[in-house]
Amino acid sequence: MKITKGDFGEYGPRINKSNSVVFTVAIKPSTDKASIILFDKKSKKLLSEIEFTEEYAIGRTYSIQVSDIDIDNTCYLIKEDNVSYIDPYATAIVGRDEWGDVKERETKKFRVYSGISHIEKNWKDTPITIEPSDMIMYKVHMRGFTAGMGLSPSKIGNYKGLLSKLSYIKSLGVTSVEIMPVYDFEELFLEKKMNISPKGKISEVVEYTGKNNYWGFGTAEYFAPKASFFGGAYSAADGLRDMVSTLHKNGLEIIMEMAFSADTSDEIMLDCLKYYVKYFHIDGFHIVGCNAPIERIAKEPYLSSTKIFYEYIPEEILCSEKGKKHLFVYNDSFMNVTRQIENHMNGSMVQFANHMRRQNGAYGFVNFMANVNGFSLWDSYSYGEKHNLDNGEDNRDGTNNNYSFNYGIEGKTNNRAINANRFREMRNAFTALMLAQSVPLFVAADEAACTHLGNNNPYCQDNKVGYTVFSKTKSKDSLTKFVKQLAEFRKNHKCFRIETPFLMNDYRHLGLPDMSFHGTEPWMMSIGEEQKALGVLYNGAYVKENEEVFVCYNFHYDSVDMALPLLSPGKRWRLCFNTADYVDEDFSPKPIHDQQSIKVPGNSISVLVGVKPEKRSNK
Repeated sequence: MKITKGDFGEYGPRINKSNSVVFTVAIKPSTDKASIILFDKKSKKLLSEIEFTEEYAIGRTYSIQVSDIDIDNTCYLIKEDNVSYIDPYATAIVGRDEWGDVKERETKKFRVYSGISHIEKNWKDTPITIEPSDMIMYKVHMRGFTAGMGLSPSKIGNYKGLLSKLSYIKSLGVTSVEIMPVYDFEELFLEKKMNISPKGKISEVVEYTGKNNYWGFGTAEYFAPKASFFGGAYSAADGLRDMVSTLHKNGLEIIMEMAFSADTSDEIMLDCLKYYVKYFHIDGFHIVGCNAPIERIAKEPYLSSTKIFYEYIPEEILCSEKGKKHLFVYNDSFMNVTRQIENHMNGSMVQFANHMRRQNGAYGFVNFMANVNGFSLWDSYSYGEKHNLDNGEDNRDGTNNNYSFNYGIEGKTNNRAINANRFREMRNAFTALMLAQSVPLFVAADEAACTHLGNNNPYCQDNKVGYTVFSKTKSKDSLTKFVKQLAEFRKNHKCFRIETPFLMNDYRHLGLPDMSFHGTEPWMMSIGEEQKALGVLYNGAYVKENEEVFVCYNFHYDSVDMALPLLSPGKRWRLCFNTADYVDEDFSPKPIHDQQSIKVPGNSISVLVGVKPEKRSNK
């Protein structure tokens, strides 16, 4: 090997045009001696230890170029004084090629090593652009989604299994796939213990606790695609690129969930996001579980076309946004407000109405009715309390603020009336979600009434409790069909998804306000706490559509007569669907006799369009 000074270009290993590897590393200020240790990838035999000396340094950053190295058969560690560790910028991780391989990894004392990927090589991809107004997001877990789909063992827990189901995902009307952590995390919960030998020698050992980090949150090697998901340590980068390019070819964008640990530096977070955009063409990031430097991320020029989703973004950052909309507030506000009113928990109709028109021209919002850190959508209508006993934390983990209701029996039941109520509420939830102005998101298999058996925090449930199991029943198939039609309905009616706030007046003099609220009487929205019914009128003329849409939300137990606003001459109201009466029919507008009012059943939503009747043929 020949050692020379590196180029200090980027942290981590990079393969240059001469097929040498440049390692660039930042060393802690308290370190007296630092080096990089090279190993044979297969045998883990020590190949060389290269000391970081001043000739390779700029400040505390060291950069060395190693020539004549067998790149595909070499792994490495960074050593500071007497402590060896994984390079935080490693582009591959060696030692976790198989998911949960406890026996094999135990023989190697659960050790892992930094690896080197050929991330600089060219690859084919056709980047796409999905406008925020067109987005429908679908959240998947690589392992859980493929394990719950009934796939062959070779496709479970890897990207090829996910890609085999793209036709199904596309059939849902999805445009954007949010994928839970696919960087290389430790899926085995390990703990260090002190061991005393028969001769009294004390040593530190690593043991498996018996629990899996199924979600992948916490400390991880964020720059390395997960080996077990993408075909092995040195194939992982190619596997992730294959997944991204295939999604793009199918018109889908990919949003990576980044669950940085609390001790991750701002610099690493920012470098990581830019890394995945540069080398893997990732379209966006949902950043969770940390105090991210959101102002730096928002203002980073390199990320100005990358969608950034975060729970809370300060108003001063949002209001200063210019150009392409790429910041999105992503939290459970819509879910909580809607569940409270839907499950009769003193929800506010005013808050609900405001959430139906939550939008801004410079930034966006994401709505959902369930997410992974809480009840599945089905469980939010099947359980009144969380049931996290299998997590080993005595049910103390997971949120207690679920706003859920079991509709008569806790958990699974064969009671037809209760199940009918639950499916009706599922249709209500999806309807409110799809007809709200912000970006809708739903978790994989919620469209098929997936259950986690009341576990609202299945972070360690690497089994059917945590998987998104797609079981077949007539009712579940009907729900899936309903969701597909809702997505199509949203797509065909731009009035639900305009990119700027509704002004609630007729500022273009088109005959009706762009959006208006109504009660049991037209143009009069009752705002008392006892009022749980709301009519929302959309004027299609504001999006150059020649029809009005009227959505009647009734969260009273009993039916309500909702007044129908007067249409322009020649137009008549027609009913597309009602969530209580839905029985697999399509959403084509159906004539109704009464043009003055409509009876909306209790706990249901009716959707109407105001159109000119088609002329009958004389033939």
